[in-house]
Amino acid sequence: MRSEQTAYLERLDHLRLLAAALVVCFHAFHRQVGDLKPDNPLLSLIDEGHTGIGLFMVISGFIFTVISHGSAIDYAGFLRNRLVRIYPLYVFAVFLTLSLGTWNEHLNYGALTWLEWLLPLRASTVSQNPHFVQLWTIWVECQFYLMFPFLKAFADRHGTRYLVGWILLLVGLRTGIFVLYGSVRFIAYESIFGRLDQFLIGMLAAYAFIARPRLATHPLHLPLAVLAMLTLLHWFNRQGGHTRLDAAWWIVWTTLEAAAWAWVMLAWLGWRWRLPGRLEAWLAGLGAMSFSVYVMHNFVLSVIHKAWGLLPLSADPVRSAALNALLVALPLALLAAWPTWRLIERPFLSLRGRYLRPVSATKEPTA
Repeated sequence: MRSEQTAYLERLDHLRLLAAALVVCFHAFHRQVGDLKPDNPLLSLIDEGHTGIGLFMVISGFIFTVISHGSAIDYAGFLRNRLVRIYPLYVFAVFLTLSLGTWNEHLNYGALTWLEWLLPLRASTVSQNPHFVQLWTIWVECQFYLMFPFLKAFADRHGTRYLVGWILLLVGLRTGIFVLYGSVRFIAYESIFGRLDQFLIGMLAAYAFIARPRLATHPLHLPLAVLAMLTLLHWFNRQGGHTRLDAAWWIVWTTLEAAAWAWVMLAWLGWRWRLPGRLEAWLAGLGAMSFSVYVMHNFVLSVIHKAWGLLPLSADPVRSAALNALLVALPLALLAAWPTWRLIERPFLSLRGRYLRPVSATKEPTA
């Protein structure tokens, strides 16, 4: 996604596309088959495709830190830009899902429920809205936005050890929660007390990228980073994956997941070879629509499931589900995202303003 605040990093949009594709395939796959423990690490990537959420959150921490490097952040201007960026499509999806619940599923939502969904906190009715249940991550992202200017200011003042301290604090809190309740899965997976690690690791990756732009440019970095990510995720899947509620490794899972994705991100940004032709620009264009893909995909999957279900692409049901996710659900989710990107997201993006100013300035923000 282009920003007026800094130079455009095209390959971040490639990673946004990957993150959205993983989440789409994850939800499409699990509409047809249950949780697996496959021997194939690539199938584990689809089986645990929720990992795309972690990648999104690492990218968020990274890009905001890169954009604001060397500048002071106008807090009100920053939040205004985030509101313009996120809320038009988010409000569209909220009104759609609550309207469906009220008039088609007879849940009869009132004004307080509508207001609850519009605040950056988890709505109590989210589980009743399967077409947009993934919107819980938007609330966590908004909580990141409220914190980021302070995290950045204190990290600039005290060094990156400040961010490391936050990560250690969060790991300690999750440890205590596990001791108290015997489970920390929901806190780690669905709340800021687990996901903030990923945003902070994105920020740490940005500081490393700024200090040493050639940090991960060696050609071996990318294959090694991808191998590490696949190995970690395959191990996670074989241990029970996202449905394993009682595992102690949830204490550190989001931290490890983010560290692996941060390595992949830095390695892809530093990779010396370009993809052939206009493929890089084409993938970046699709990645620019990743928020629309993410917001709308479960609605699209519900329509596909109701209209024709699983196409017989293989005699093996698991392989057929994976092929349907990759070859049917993902292309249709991308196609369905185009109108919301063009009609809702992109017009509002033009309303963003500048929120950065030189560190020494005290008045009007500048680029």
